Amino acid sequence: MMEVMCWSAPTVAENLAIDDAASRSVWATGLRRLRFWWGGPPAVVMGSSERPQQVVDVEACARLGVDVLKRSTGGGSVLQTSDVLNYSLVTPAPARLDLKAGFRPGIDLICAILEAFGVAGKREGISDIAVEDRKISGNAQARRWKALLVHGTLLVDFDHDLAETVLKHPPREPAYRRERNHRDFLVTLRSLGVNADRAAIEHIALDAARQIFGLVKESDHETLRMHVDSCGCGAWASAPSASPTIIGRVREGVGGSLA
Repeated sequence: MMEVMCWSAPTVAENLAIDDAASRSVWATGLRRLRFWWGGPPAVVMGSSERPQQVVDVEACARLGVDVLKRSTGGGSVLQTSDVLNYSLVTPAPARLDLKAGFRPGIDLICAILEAFGVAGKREGISDIAVEDRKISGNAQARRWKALLVHGTLLVDFDHDLAETVLKHPPREPAYRRERNHRDFLVTLRSLGVNADRAAIEHIALDAARQIFGLVKESDHETLRMHVDSCGCGAWASAPSASPTIIGRVREGVGGSLA
């Protein structure tokens, strides 16, 4: 059975730290856990192997008060805002890391959410989801602490102007991007005519989780905290104080680009 919840910490940094804390607890609990959360105040989140000078306009971020973070998974940089829905899927790590197999549940989940809104999504590149030829979701994964963490985005709405200001054009891109800028490459639910509010989107997300994963148990953040604390690693205690600068490098972050 998979535990599922919709719960967001106040900042992107805290949400990323909670994802890592949940990953650390997997070896002790053996639980599979899916959490939906919303981005908060704007933050650029880099992949684990990226260098700020290559992908981020650091001066623009400092001027505009946009945090620059580093997540524990691989892939490319993303601008997180309050209108970006995220999922985090944490499971015990398989004996053998298979990129395509690791990404499949998350990609199926986002495609099921899109389908519920009458939008046809398809896999592009390693781990993108596109509507026609424009990206609406990116996904990334890492294996660490005997856990597999897969997480991804769904662009409900997006600040294209801010993205053009704080994100540089990526040094690597999937073929289907064709050197397009962020505005021309990315698409959102809002621009596709989907005007559902957060509650409706979360309801659809939970239904999609049941469709993809079968039997699920709805949970809450207090249950998550209890399970994280049970591993004895102090992971939850450190999560709320995660630094809103550069965080969490890992050696095994692999694949994908969140945006």
